[in-house]
Amino acid sequence: MRRLVFELEGTTAIAEMHEDIVPGTCDAVWDILPVEGMSIHANWASREIMLHLQGDKILRLPPEGPSSHGVVAPGDVVYFWRAPQMSRGKQLAYSSEFERELSEFAIFYGEPSGLGLATSDPAREADPTLQVTPLFATFIDLPADFVNKGEEIRHKGLKRLVVKRYEE
Repeated sequence: MRRLVFELEGTTAIAEMHEDIVPGTCDAVWDILPVEGMSIHANWASREIMLHLQGDKILRLPPEGPSSHGVVAPGDVVYFWRAPQMSRGKQLAYSSEFERELSEFAIFYGEPSGLGLATSDPAREADPTLQVTPLFATFIDLPADFVNKGEEIRHKGLKRLVVKRYEE
């Protein structure tokens, strides 16, 4: 089983890929590694940090495996792609940046209600019309420090995130 390492500001978390469920997605992700960038926090979807894939790292994959309609658990890592010009709802009010193509990893690091810095800031409910596919990895090791750094992104701003192959 292939594994991924997520490095976030001095802490690491290990995830196992779901090669038996979404082999094509896992192969495509594996082939672009390592990837890195400044992670951002989701505004509408739970305790989630995102890493946008850019340049030759952008993935444009067809749907594969079971789909999820906003239902994810802490430790899930999903791949998301949105075609250009697919702005929806409130996104249109922000900027033309939302009209560009978007390819990203979404990393769900905690319970939807959050703890610590977020106790007074509960997460919004997921949008049931947004199909996020597929779930391609799940953390087997999600240290408290990694979770805390996810909350820091939510409240204090961007942090560097590196995703690479796990080498034993």
